Amino acid sequence: MPQKNGMATQEPSVEQALALLSVGDAERAATMLRVLLREDASDAEAWHAMACVARAGGDAQSAIALAGRAIGLRPEGHFHITLAHALLEQGHAEPARAAANVAVMTTPRDPRAHEAMAAILEAENRVKEAEVALRTALRLRPLDCEKHLSLAAFLARHGRVAEAVQTSEKALRLAPENVFAHNQHAVLLERAGRMREAEPFFAVVATAFPQDAVALANYGAALFAKGDFEEARSLLQDSARRAPDAPETRTNLGLVQMALGALDEAEQELGAALALRKHDARLAVNYGTVLSDLGRRDEAEALFRQVESWEASEQDRARARFNLGTLLLAEDRFHEGWQAFEARQSLLPACHTEELPQWDGAPTGGAPVLLYAEQGLGDTLQFLRYVEPAVERASILLAVPEGLRSLVAQMESVQAGRVTLLARGQTARSAGAVACCSLLSLPARLGLDAPYPWVQLFKKAGADGLSDGHVRVSLRGPGDGAALRSDTKPLRVGLCWAGNPSYRFDRRRSMAPACLAPLADVPGVVFQSLQRGYTGEDLRFSVAPLPEGDMLSTARLVAGLDVVITVDTVIAHLAGVLGKPVWLLNRFGGDWRWAEGSTRALPDGGAENLWYPSLRLFSQPAPGEGNAPWEKPVKAVAEALHKLVKM
Repeated sequence: MPQKNGMATQEPSVEQALALLSVGDAERAATMLRVLLREDASDAEAWHAMACVARAGGDAQSAIALAGRAIGLRPEGHFHITLAHALLEQGHAEPARAAANVAVMTTPRDPRAHEAMAAILEAENRVKEAEVALRTALRLRPLDCEKHLSLAAFLARHGRVAEAVQTSEKALRLAPENVFAHNQHAVLLERAGRMREAEPFFAVVATAFPQDAVALANYGAALFAKGDFEEARSLLQDSARRAPDAPETRTNLGLVQMALGALDEAEQELGAALALRKHDARLAVNYGTVLSDLGRRDEAEALFRQVESWEASEQDRARARFNLGTLLLAEDRFHEGWQAFEARQSLLPACHTEELPQWDGAPTGGAPVLLYAEQGLGDTLQFLRYVEPAVERASILLAVPEGLRSLVAQMESVQAGRVTLLARGQTARSAGAVACCSLLSLPARLGLDAPYPWVQLFKKAGADGLSDGHVRVSLRGPGDGAALRSDTKPLRVGLCWAGNPSYRFDRRRSMAPACLAPLADVPGVVFQSLQRGYTGEDLRFSVAPLPEGDMLSTARLVAGLDVVITVDTVIAHLAGVLGKPVWLLNRFGGDWRWAEGSTRALPDGGAENLWYPSLRLFSQPAPGEGNAPWEKPVKAVAEALHKLVKM
């Protein structure tokens, strides 16, 4: 045995060369193989190994020649597998299939032969046959993680993502330590729209590759989907430092900054992402959105209109048009705004409308039309007013979420029989419906450009109204609260400080209970929680908990209050639709319905919301993170309460 520095060294071999190739050392592998071939030019395995080195280096043409020489010396099945792959890489599908067929015939128990055949058949768009070949390879090695991963990737490529996820789960069970299996499973979950579930799998990859920008970015995006914004931001910032030219990373970082309220930082990141990919419609819409929130509406409008004309996906163009619609509505440009607002229909899951045709708003001669709720409960309450003009054109069937059902049953139009509330389990077709329309589409369909004015939808308090028998204030029309002070009893104030946390940007509209601390200094007030799940903690003052019940029970409670203080959530709409004084703590860059387009100046210098005349805005003066942006509006609310108590 040869000696080197006094130590024995192993003779070079094909196995050693292939081992070097497997760890990426193609140069040393090739050197070793040349030595072997100089010693024995008839070594078929060495020629085949040289073909493998050529393929690894991207030289498929040389790989074809080298594999052919190996086959000429000894026609082994695995030589034909390498030849098949190299031919396919050169675009020679039919010769590749012939080579793979030889491999399958000569080595039918070798799963690599069937995998090669699957790749060729897939390239020829013979998808069913390719799947059969892959499943054959899997049957030959049912405990091989890689075989399950290959099948999962194949299924995903052909739109069968749910099956791909199931197959990937099997791969993980077989090799739970396989980092690449974790990564593929996470990617498949993301494709299936289950990004939150992907988080622990991306975490494994990021832990294994803590310096890898892509691994960090994927993990950060998954944390963002879960709502772990601070940790997501940290990871995405780290990834962006390592790979500043990655538009997806910069985009996700910008969206996280938006969710946290750091709008200036979000603008920088989303702008950088768009600069890296100038004609990406999705990135352009994201950038336009933050520009709009910052009040730079002219720039945002121009960008949204550009995207509408780009060769982009239908969904991206719909996002641009929908965002344009909300911008126009915020600026009192309702005619075009309502039309553009309709683009949301392409972005939402299909509503259960029994495949009824869409109503165009024309009179139906008394034939019933189904009006259905869409999106959140607040949107439903806001747009219920449009049932009134709709009744003039058609017989109306109304379908609303279960949580609103008992409240909507109290509407005067329902009580009077002018509107029929669809019964539980009843179909619109069985009730004779000939068409349908979303409540949110009524302004566009009815041609009503301005906001339809506030109307008294519900019966006033009494034996058959919303009163629960214990309230001391009846339902009244719009007012500022002073009109309700008819005695010296404590002012009854409802509080709601948070919306639904599952909403991606809930952090900006919601506040920590501690932000309401200044209200503790207002004398002569008793507070009632309108916050679901509040347990009596985190506040410096006593707040009665919200009793269990649906929206009707909450409405009855609101009917007995003097004023409601709330963030932008369903409670603002509930109080507003009931005509109760409602003081809205509004985030910077708030929703279109609280913007200047829905505001009318009053002779006394004040302002009135066109949707809810009883609503008064207390808005953040500037964007920001955490509790700080709420300090000024909450202080203003406390001062307004002081004045109200003294009246």
